[in-house]
Amino acid sequence: MLNDPTRELIARQQISDLIHEYCVRVDRYEPDGVAEIFFEDCIVDYGPTLGGPETGRAPLAAKLRRGLANFEATHHQVSNIQLRFDSPDRATGISYVRAWHGGKGNAPDFTVYGQYHDVFERRQGHWGFAARTILVAGHNGPPIDWIPTPRTKTP
Repeated sequence: MLNDPTRELIARQQISDLIHEYCVRVDRYEPDGVAEIFFEDCIVDYGPTLGGPETGRAPLAAKLRRGLANFEATHHQVSNIQLRFDSPDRATGISYVRAWHGGKGNAPDFTVYGQYHDVFERRQGHWGFAARTILVAGHNGPPIDWIPTPRTKTP
């Protein structure tokens, strides 16, 4: 938690804007633009099927370039953003994501329902992604080995 409520509100908005900017850049097919909002030493994990955790902007951009090239279009929506500050310059966050992927040609569309688990840091006065992992509650489409969203209780 930050000691100054105004500073905390500003930081929360800046981080929320960063989360939304990720979606915009992914949906515009801007892999290098996505990588720019991550720090050079970032760790990103989109799950086992997509290669597991990787470190660095260049591998992130390459992974996005390869993966997104399989789709005519994508549409990412985020909600339920929860942020917790560990210090004035570090926060963790969870946001819910619904990501539609439009298949090329005869390939089917599919949608992912999950959560982004993020670490944000402020370096040199700017917030960026230090880490991102997607956990998936479900999806419709081809079989993919995701990291499942944990549940504390089952029905």
